[in-house]
Parts: sequence; C-alpha cells; structure tokens
Amino acid sequence: MNIELAEYDDAWPGLYERERARILAVLPDADLEHVGSTSVPGLCAKPVIDMMLVVEDAADEEYVPALEAAGYRVTVREDDWHDHRILKGPDTNVNLHVFSRGCAQVRRHLVFRDWLRADSGDRELYARAKRELAAREWERVQDYAAAKGEVVLEILERAYMTWRPSSGEVEYVTKTPPHDAPVVLEDYNPVWPRWYAVEEARIRAALGDVVVRLEHVGSTSIPGLAAKPLIDVLLVVPDSADEDAYVPALVEAGYWLLLRERGWHEHRLLKRSEPNVNLHVISPACEEWDRMVGFRDRLRTHPEDRAEYERTKRALAGRTWHRVQDYAEAKAAVVERIILRALA
Repeated sequence: MNIELAEYDDAWPGLYERERARILAVLPDADLEHVGSTSVPGLCAKPVIDMMLVVEDAADEEYVPALEAAGYRVTVREDDWHDHRILKGPDTNVNLHVFSRGCAQVRRHLVFRDWLRADSGDRELYARAKRELAAREWERVQDYAAAKGEVVLEILERAYMTWRPSSGEVEYVTKTPPHDAPVVLEDYNPVWPRWYAVEEARIRAALGDVVVRLEHVGSTSIPGLAAKPLIDVLLVVPDSADEDAYVPALVEAGYWLLLRERGWHEHRLLKRSEPNVNLHVISPACEEWDRMVGFRDRLRTHPEDRAEYERTKRALAGRTWHRVQDYAEAKAAVVERIILRALA
C-alpha cells in the first residue's frame, strides 16, 4: 500500500467548516474540533479531514442516530481504547473521532495540533518524517500511523512540557509551610497493596454510593518500584467541588482536608497519617483519571519504563528540596514521557 501525501490545501479548513455545519444542524450543541494534519496550515497530509467530537459518553452512542440522519456512519468501535468511535462522512473523506468528555486523548489531539501550528521547527520535523515514511510500502495504513509514533511522542513531549496546564492558586485548608524536605525512597514493599486495601475499605464504608471510582495509584501501586512509603488513592465522586457530599464523612473516617485546587479540575487532597495516605478527589469528566491510571498501568507492564522512572527518582531523591512539590516538578519530564507512551 502506498501512502499518498498532498501539500497543504487552503480548501481543507473550508471542508471542515462545511462538515461542522452539517453536524451542528443535527447536534446543535456539539463540541467539535478540526484535528490531524489537515488542521495545521503548511503541513503536508493525507487529504482526510479529521474531526473530533466530544460527548458525555462515547460508548452509549446517543449521538449516532442524529449523525446517521446527516449521512454519517459508524465504521470503528474501540471499546477497549477510551470507547473511541470513528464515523465516516457522507460525501467528503472525513474521519469523525468521538471521545468522552474528560478523556485524555482530547487534550492530546489539541495540544499536538496547536503546537504544530505554532512551532515551525517541529512542523517541518513532522513533515520530513511523514514524507520519509510515505515513500515506503505499507501493508496497512495503521502501520504507517504506528511508524510515526516515535516522532509524534518526541514532539508531544516538548509540547506538554511547554503548555502544561497551571493548577492556579492552591488553597491550603491545613497549613503546611515550605521546609527543606529530604525525599526518602524505600525499596518496593509487598505490604503497600494491603495498606491500600484497608484504605479502600475505609473510604467505601464512609462514602457508600458516593464513590464513583476508586484506585490505588502512584509509585506504591507498582510492584518492584522504589517509592516514598506513601499510599496515593484516586477517588472519583459525582462533583469534587461539592465538599459537603464527601468531606465530612471522610473526616469522620480519620482524614483531613489539606488543600483545594479550584483551577485544576476542582482537585481536592485529603490526608491520613497512619499509614501516610494522599487521597486525591476529582470529578468524573476529568482527564487525570486517564493519565494517573494510564501511568500506573504502563509502569506495571513495561519494565524498561519502570527502570527509567526509578533511575530518575533515585537521582533526584539525593537532593534536598524546599518543597516536596519541587521534587515532583523535577520528575515531570519523564512522567509526561511515560504518560504519552501510555496514551499512544
């Protein structure tokens, strides 16, 4: 199979706008974006208009009948990959990608597009890689797409590190003034999953049906990885900003509210000291679920990534940090790299 690339065509944005109007006629509140190479002025591309539709739940397909009425048809269902759906357009070569709100793939597509629009060096790097790969013979177009993965990840890593979302102002409910904080790592301890199991039972008993999702994340959730002896728990509740719905019950169970980050997904952090627990609370449509769980699962299944992360942690742990957050920030590049691999 030959991959045919076309030079950038000024008609592509107009084709997107025409399809956008067609979809908005049947889904007036649709959240749509032009993504992929045809959305980047000056970039060569296969002449396929990639569009992204963000819905509340891609898997339930409530949106499909309306799109079928507009001439679209479902061609791909990936229930094991973010419930991703692809629909084809009626009379233009269109791929309409559908993701659920809060899926980390949404920001991944937008960050990649916006970075290539803004950075001429990486835009040209990507174009060269595409041309070199398009000159080869491919059994499937998916193989060509997979072969681009290395350069895509290289570009995305730069983009994510430059355009990382700010957490905004952190409101400390319990004061923890900055202090020189040595980071002490311990070799993996098989007792850590048991500590998590006790905390899971405690949280579920306290909150009942308020628990939407609950997972052990962070380094203590990864067998074989050195870590601070700190159990990170990720809790999803219906609305993390509605503290009355869950904070009093967790306080009764022995936690205390440490901080609020209203500008960063309405994240709340609660603590327990015996054992040392960080309880992160988010709402359902929050990409941090995909990112934190994806990071954990990648490290559990890819020893080379686990070794890379441990080397980084041990090198940084030898320093003294003004704040533990500074240690976490110093790890950010390798963390983002591994998350991007998990999301690929």
